[in-house]
Amino acid sequence: MAVTPWPEVSMNHTPKTKRPLGLTRAHQQVKKLTSLRQEQRDTRQYAEAWYQALRGWQVIYPTVTTPSISYAAFRASGSVETLTSGEVSPFLPTYLSTPSGELSEAQVARAITEMTLSRIPGTVQLGRMLDRLRHQDNGSMESLLRGTAWSQHKERALRYAVAVLTLAVRLDDVEAERPLQQVTTELSQTKVVNAVQNC
Repeated sequence: MAVTPWPEVSMNHTPKTKRPLGLTRAHQQVKKLTSLRQEQRDTRQYAEAWYQALRGWQVIYPTVTTPSISYAAFRASGSVETLTSGEVSPFLPTYLSTPSGELSEAQVARAITEMTLSRIPGTVQLGRMLDRLRHQDNGSMESLLRGTAWSQHKERALRYAVAVLTLAVRLDDVEAERPLQQVTTELSQTKVVNAVQNC
């Protein structure tokens, strides 16, 4: 049998230096936590925007253009009874300014009423909260937030956040779906913590 010689290995070869594996993982963890905190902050801000939109209930009235008509011909003929300008104007819907754009005021009010008339007790409770908020009842909060964190009444703020984001999802706001999931999860965790503390 013929023996094959070993291939020559260059002695000038220096291995590439790599970052320690722990440093990369730590960097990834910091990045993940930072993005999670930013997502939570964005969720709180979006819930607050919906809350303030419903609390303020800023109605937008459409602009009505009136045609310029000369009534000189009617006055000359003496038939004043035919002057009916504006008596048969069409019903113009009003709109509510929300984070997802302008929505029909009737549509938003109808969605709140449907929630209060629901057969699901949790939905009824959310609908009642929204109704109080809409009518600016003293039972509603000024704001859900204190700075960028939840209000000192965190559980109550989370309940209102769930209410307004549930309404937003019912009104086809796709941007509210993920925040609703996060706030619902946070509310359930808060309830567990409060239950344990009260034991």
